[in-house]
Amino acid sequence: MHLQIVLWPHPVLLAGTEPIQQVDDELRQVVGEMRRIMFELRGVGLAAPQVGIARRLMLVCPTGQPGEEEVVLNPELVSAEGEELGEEGCLSFPGLYGDVPRAMRIRVRYRDLDFRERELELEDFVARVFLHELDHLSGRVFVDRMIPESRKKIDRQLDDLRARYEAQMV
Repeated sequence: MHLQIVLWPHPVLLAGTEPIQQVDDELRQVVGEMRRIMFELRGVGLAAPQVGIARRLMLVCPTGQPGEEEVVLNPELVSAEGEELGEEGCLSFPGLYGDVPRAMRIRVRYRDLDFRERELELEDFVARVFLHELDHLSGRVFVDRMIPESRKKIDRQLDDLRARYEAQMV
């Protein structure tokens, strides 16, 4: 199995995902490939749609250090408080960055790779990473949440990404 990052506007990034029903060898292989990709590209999170898989699976690793990543299956947001503006980028939008408002504190529920239910309270950057990846599982991307000033600065780059994707489809 060899997965790779899919770039916006690939339809899998915009379609939403299906829940994980069980953990099996195939899912563990997908997680292993996602880990490889995330760390090779120096990411701090990666959602399954970003590697072409429409499943509710994501990795979160705000430190960027191998071994510190959390495998998150079927996540749900339980609560959110506060709001903070922060710069974000995305592996499916190489070289694009912009300011995105996100909750400062969140409570989340999910299943781990052993399919045990977990609940966590997250703050600041960790919450931002989690929410960014959670958006991917709902077919939403960070440019959809950017403040207008940031979005306007990258419009031309988005047009270029769209044109490159369309050229590949011909």
